[in-house]
Amino acid sequence: MPASASGSDDDVESSDDELASALEAELFANDDAEVKEVAKANAGDGDSETKRAREGGALPRVVRRKAFRADDARGRGDEGTCAHPAFMFEICVVCGERKRDDAGGSKGEMRSGSGEEALRGHFTTSMRYIHEGLTLSNAELEKAKREEKERVLKDGKLTLILDLDHTLLNSAQFKELTQEQHDLLHQCIAQEANGLAERERPMLYCLRHMGFFTKLRPHVFEFLEEVSQICQPYVYTMGDKAYAKEMVKLIDPEGKIFHGRVISNNDSTSSHVKDLDIVLGGETSAVIVDDTERVWPANHGNLIRLDRYHFFPSSAASFQQKGQSVMERSMVDEGELGSMGARAVLLDVLAVIQSAHRSYFKHTSIEEEPDVRTLLVKPDRIDLPLSGVKFVMSGVTPLSDRNPERHPLRLLASTLGAEFVSSIERDGDSVTHVIARSSGTDKVKWAKKTGGRVLIVEPSWLVACAQANTRVSESLYPIET
Repeated sequence: MPASASGSDDDVESSDDELASALEAELFANDDAEVKEVAKANAGDGDSETKRAREGGALPRVVRRKAFRADDARGRGDEGTCAHPAFMFEICVVCGERKRDDAGGSKGEMRSGSGEEALRGHFTTSMRYIHEGLTLSNAELEKAKREEKERVLKDGKLTLILDLDHTLLNSAQFKELTQEQHDLLHQCIAQEANGLAERERPMLYCLRHMGFFTKLRPHVFEFLEEVSQICQPYVYTMGDKAYAKEMVKLIDPEGKIFHGRVISNNDSTSSHVKDLDIVLGGETSAVIVDDTERVWPANHGNLIRLDRYHFFPSSAASFQQKGQSVMERSMVDEGELGSMGARAVLLDVLAVIQSAHRSYFKHTSIEEEPDVRTLLVKPDRIDLPLSGVKFVMSGVTPLSDRNPERHPLRLLASTLGAEFVSSIERDGDSVTHVIARSSGTDKVKWAKKTGGRVLIVEPSWLVACAQANTRVSESLYPIET
């Protein structure tokens, strides 16, 4: 449950960091008298549960923009009819009329009462992740998105949407694990508890009340702390609301990162698909971090698609990667010595976000608005750290990866100004760098034959360049033989 829905009105109004504070400040007013007035006027409408909520003053808060007052033209149509900008529990917050489905149209189209014609094209979008029962007209939603985008950008931040499963953490049901695996996990939890330093947080959890074990991805706390300084983060998961709330408690136990900005599959406008349509903010300043590209069909350009995190064997097996989980690799986790080249993935993603953020806000005075979708792949600027670098990659992305251009390290190179070369056979003369994880690949062998013209570096060179915001010496990042 979002903090804004569960906390007191005073708590919400006093928190500048609350979800959509601009929307909160204007849309949500604490006015019990008005709640009762609307309830009384509509006592004959709706089902018994809704009526009991209205008559008992149980509606959380009347949703209204200051401009929605009955005597204000902004809440009215061209002929004085109500424009129905927002609904709370199916009741228009301006006129008190109940929202109805048009018998001849699609759900969400509003029909005025007393035989009047439906307001054609007046579709609504549920925003229950902000407030239970809240629905905004599409026009009002677009206005709220613009205002929130302006507020976030004024704070010097981008909008960041984060997936949960396989991105920030990995979970497995008790029934998916053998008894031997159960015993090992409990042993690991006990060992971790004994070795925790003061104020250090656990990474492995047994959630008995949910029947899950959950393992957080390495560096998740560092990642979230850093991105929250330059972004306004959301969680957007295909998991249900109860699961999402429990997972967010693990990664943000004090509620200082997300502030209730948690969107679950119950909140999404389409089944099995994620979309920025219900995220307050604009597409040109939004970055998405997810392990699954296909769930974002309309927002590929905003995506950083990272490798899936598989801690549990059942998780790896479900993606035909049996034997590739951390538990099946002698508990050697991402970024640890002996992890077969596995990088600290979240730190790579962090570097991409920081680089894109730096480019976005570098020239705030230019007339044309920056677009993060362009900055991630082709910044088209000559003052970037790796401008003039033309690179190929070797062993960085899996051969089975259908869209390697969305991989964090590929995007990181692009945000720094480097240009990807797809073929050394065709364009080998222009290549300046081979970025590789091992020395035995064909591309590395090819580069060695160029007599030093083509430099060979490991991927950490890209992260170092991003952190320093300059071209770091390649000699510091040779490929280990």
